[in-house]
Amino acid sequence: MNSKLLFSLVCSAVLFASGCNTNPHFYNDANQPATPVTATQKQTDAKILSSLIVLNKNEIAAANAAQQKSANHAVRNYAETMNKAHSRNLQEAEHLSQKLDVAPKQGQTAAQLQRKGRQELATLNRLQNHAFDRAYINAMVKDHAAALQLLDQRLIPQATNPQLRQYLEVTRAHVAQHLKQAQAVQSQLSNS
Repeated sequence: MNSKLLFSLVCSAVLFASGCNTNPHFYNDANQPATPVTATQKQTDAKILSSLIVLNKNEIAAANAAQQKSANHAVRNYAETMNKAHSRNLQEAEHLSQKLDVAPKQGQTAAQLQRKGRQELATLNRLQNHAFDRAYINAMVKDHAAALQLLDQRLIPQATNPQLRQYLEVTRAHVAQHLKQAQAVQSQLSNS
């Protein structure tokens, strides 16, 4: 009896572990129905990918500026984390784009995000010292909150490809974590 229970537990653990893949390039589509994708659906997914790519590039550019200009240890550490995380997410978005054979296509949302990113970077580049640190962290709090809203209200609901939707949901979890980290640094700066 004990050996049957042990065997059942081992089998359950193996089945559970097989569903816990940590490979960032793994998007399970084995059980997805093979339905034809319309041109409109593919275009929507292409615009979503473009928006995500622009968001990542904006965060990388701001993080690079913070790594160069900030004298605050917490701000520099946060910027380094953002640079690595958004560079990785950018690579994953580009990899998924190739895998799905969906070339990113800039739509209105991506164009607006690109303009906003340029304006934000120009503002940051004019600042120095503590003013820079506060502006950078305030921008990160605002940007990550806006990214969560964009993911929740538009990108995830509009994604037609199950792999893209799964990728966006994973990205959303990372963005939520980045927001909490930015808020912690923001609080630390307010207390100093």
